[in-house]
Amino acid sequence: MSGWAPLRIAVVGAGAFGTLFWLGSIVQWWMISSAKRDGFELMGLALSTAFFTVLVLPTLVLGIMGRWLGLAAVLSAAILAVATDTLWPWLPW
Repeated sequence: MSGWAPLRIAVVGAGAFGTLFWLGSIVQWWMISSAKRDGFELMGLALSTAFFTVLVLPTLVLGIMGRWLGLAAVLSAAILAVATDTLWPWLPW
C-alpha cells in the first residue's frame, strides 16, 4: 500500500496526540513548585513515560513505516481512550 491511506493518517494523528499528552504531562510536572513536591508526583511522570513507551512510540513507528496498521489502529484506540479519560474524566466511557 503506497502513499498515506486514511488509516495510516489516523494512526499517526493518534500517535501525535499521545506525544502531545506526554509532553504536556512533563510540562505540568515541571510547573509544580518545589514547596509542594513530596515525591509522589514522580509516579505520574513514570506512568506517563510508560504510556509513551508502551503505546505511543510503537504506534508512531508502525504508522510512519506503514506496517501492521491493524495493530497500530488498536494501539491508537488505546491511546485515545487513556488520554481522553485522563484529560476529561467526565466523558461517559
